Amino acid sequence: MKILFVSHDANRAGAQLFLLNIMRFLKQKGVEMQLLLLGGGVLENDFLEICPNHFWPNANPQQKGLKKALSKLVKAQNEKDATQQLLERLKNANFDFIYANTIASAHVLPKLTEYVDAPLLAHIHELEFSIQLYSQKTDRDFLFKHATKIIACSKAVAENIIENHGVSAQKTEVIHSFVDNESILNRIELTDNQSIKEKYNLPKTGFLIGGCGNAEWRKGIDVFLQVINQILNTSNENCHFVWIGVKKEGDYYEQISYDIAKMGIGDKITFIEQTPDAVELINCLDIFTIVSREDPFPLVMLEAALAQKTMIGFDKTGGCSEFIEEDAGIIVPYLNTFSMASSIVKLFLNQSYAKQLGQKAKDKVLNKYSFENSVLKIESLLAAL
Repeated sequence: MKILFVSHDANRAGAQLFLLNIMRFLKQKGVEMQLLLLGGGVLENDFLEICPNHFWPNANPQQKGLKKALSKLVKAQNEKDATQQLLERLKNANFDFIYANTIASAHVLPKLTEYVDAPLLAHIHELEFSIQLYSQKTDRDFLFKHATKIIACSKAVAENIIENHGVSAQKTEVIHSFVDNESILNRIELTDNQSIKEKYNLPKTGFLIGGCGNAEWRKGIDVFLQVINQILNTSNENCHFVWIGVKKEGDYYEQISYDIAKMGIGDKITFIEQTPDAVELINCLDIFTIVSREDPFPLVMLEAALAQKTMIGFDKTGGCSEFIEEDAGIIVPYLNTFSMASSIVKLFLNQSYAKQLGQKAKDKVLNKYSFENSVLKIESLLAAL
């Protein structure tokens, strides 16, 4: 078996880490593979350790300034030539499958499949807002039509592509995203919370409430600020708030920074940029919030569950309520920040109940959402194509 994997980039995010884990597993099984990256990122070396990597010609950072101006006349032709050469190399590799990870890889598939004659397996990690944002209609229509099989990372994703994009239920397979449970549990066990708090300048005492994700509208950091404001106005508990994974630049980050200054809560919140210590930081939290407006099945939710954190999220946002259900955390109405803040304050006062919810979340991951369960389903799916 020989697979061409396609990833929209190599950033440290859920879908890319998921792909990395799948590829590591298949390499151990002796599967031959190559990776086509449509963009760069910090995981490039990790992917390179597994198999040969190719870059789509316009994946590299664009030139700037005078150098860009001087190359403008030849850039388009160079890219065209480089794309043609790459496609010829991929064609001659004789792949058995194309495995396209995320809807953001859809734009290369019409051209790629002209050269690589192999069944297309598409793995969709997005709900409707992101599908519309990260793909053009003609490209996603091509993907949904020509894919032999489509993996949906949650039931919410499967329902959306069936209802809104006309994908047949028979073509769709729900395989929940996963994390490496054993590795995460080992990291949690070895974490020295006080050392981590010191490293990131977090308070050593009091309740620590946090979230994790990029600084973007979909992840809802602005919503998190509303929750913070309401908690601080209704509770006398000693608490601090932390958001993990923020890139401290861009319009959205400037907007939330503006709100923080106006609210006067700057001393109550700590922003931490992307870090390999995310699991260790989550382990320091008392409550983990999932304030996304849309999130198909956030892997960080599974990491928080393995750390036995009490989780609270919004309904109608995707995989959050699908995982938490009635027993592994608290679900409040969509963007009802008052309800979320009130629930968090109640958890301050009922620690035994909070711990009970965290334990059930951990048990649920171990029983239903293991690496072994999901990756074996993917392996079986590939064998059946």
